[in-house]
Amino acid sequence: MRIRIPTIFAAVVAVTAVPVQAELRLQDAVAEAIHNDHWVRSNTYQEQALRSQAIASGQLPDPKLRLALANLPTDTFDFDQENMTQLQVGLSQQFPRGDSLKIRQQQLGQQADKGPLQRSLRAATLKQQVSIRWLKLHALQEQLMLLENNRHLFQELVDISRANFRSGKARRFEVLDAELQITRLNDRITRMQQQESVLRSQLNRWLPVVMSNESLPTSLPAIEPVLTLDDMSALRSALQSHPQLRLLTQDIDIRQRGVELADQAYKPGFRLETSYGLRDDMSDGRDRADFFSVAVTFDLPLFPEKRQDASRNAAIQQREAAREDRLLSVREHQAGLQQAISNYQGVQQRLAIYNQDYLRQLREKRIAATRSYAAADGGFSDVAAAAMGELEAKLMKIQLAHQQAQIITNMNYWLAGADPLLMANEGEVNP
Repeated sequence: MRIRIPTIFAAVVAVTAVPVQAELRLQDAVAEAIHNDHWVRSNTYQEQALRSQAIASGQLPDPKLRLALANLPTDTFDFDQENMTQLQVGLSQQFPRGDSLKIRQQQLGQQADKGPLQRSLRAATLKQQVSIRWLKLHALQEQLMLLENNRHLFQELVDISRANFRSGKARRFEVLDAELQITRLNDRITRMQQQESVLRSQLNRWLPVVMSNESLPTSLPAIEPVLTLDDMSALRSALQSHPQLRLLTQDIDIRQRGVELADQAYKPGFRLETSYGLRDDMSDGRDRADFFSVAVTFDLPLFPEKRQDASRNAAIQQREAAREDRLLSVREHQAGLQQAISNYQGVQQRLAIYNQDYLRQLREKRIAATRSYAAADGGFSDVAAAAMGELEAKLMKIQLAHQQAQIITNMNYWLAGADPLLMANEGEVNP
C-alpha cells in the first residue's frame, strides 16, 4: 500500500493548525486593567493642568494702561485754550502682598505632585479589585469542575439503589432519594454557573473585548506576600509608604502652604501708577510743559482681627484637620494589615488540616459506606452522607485555597508601598 506524502502533510498541517484558546492569567488581567485605565489618562491631564495653573499663578497681574483727555473746555472744546487741558497716558502695576505669588505657585505645584500618588493608589486599588474578582471566578470554575467530575459518584449511588431495589434489599424511597441527590447536584451546578456569569461580567469591565471571553487557567497561581510577615520593621515602613498615607501627608503640606499664604495678608500690597500728560502750545505760540506723575497706593492691614486673623486661624484649623485625618488613616491601615495577617494565619492552619488526613479519611469513609450499602449491610443515608461530606470537604478546600489567595491580595494592598509592580507604575503617564 502506497501512502501519498501530500496527504500526510495535509493531515499534519490540519492537526497543527487547530487554534489554542488563550488563557486569561491573573497577571495579564491586572496589567491590562492598570495600563489601559481611562481614569489614569484623565488624572494625567488634570496634573498637567495644575502645573500650567501653577506657572500662571506665579506671575504678576497684567499692567493696566490708561488713556484720558482731561480738563477739556466745554465752551469751545479747543485743546490749546486752557492750561490744564491735556492728553494723559498712564500705566499702573499691582504688586500682591509679600511672597503670596510664590507661595500660591508652590501650593498649586504640590497639588499637581499628588497626581503620581493618586495614580499609584488607583493602580493598587485596581490590582486588588481585579485580583479578587479573578480569584472568585477561578474558585467557581474549579468547584464546577469538581462537581462535574464527581457526578459519577452520585450516579453510582443511583445504580446501586436501583439494583438493591430490584433484588428486594432496598425500598423505593431510597431510589428516589438517590435520584434526588442528582437533581440537587444539577441545581447547585446551575446556581454556580449563574454566579460565574455575574463574576465574569464584573471582571470584564476592566478588560478589552478580545480578553473578555478567554478562559481561566485550571491551576491556581502562586500568590505571595510582597514582604516577609515576620519582618515588622519592613512592614511598618511599607505601611507608612502606602500611596493613601503619602497623599494625606501631601495634603498636610498643602495646608501648611495655606497658613503661609494667610501670613502674607499681614504685609502691605501696593500699586505703582505712572502717567504722562501731554499739553498743546498756547494759541500765541508759547510752549507749555508736559506733566509727569508717579503714585504709589498701599493696602494697609490696620485692622486684622476680623479678616487676617480669622483667615489665618481657618488655615491652621484646616492643617490640623489634615493631620488628624492622616493619623486616623494610619490606624485604619494598621488594623487592616493586622486583620489580613491574622486571617492568613488562620486559613493556613485550616488548609494544613485538609492537606494532611482529613480528605483521606472522608474518602475511606465514603468507600466503606458504599461497599456496605452495595452488600446490603448499610443504609442509604450513611452512604449519601459520606459522599456529600467528602464532596463538601473538597469544595471547602478549594474555597480555602482561594480565600488564602484573596487574603494575600488584601494584605498586599496594605503593603502597596513596597509592591514592585506599583512602584514601577508610579508616575507613568498614559497619553
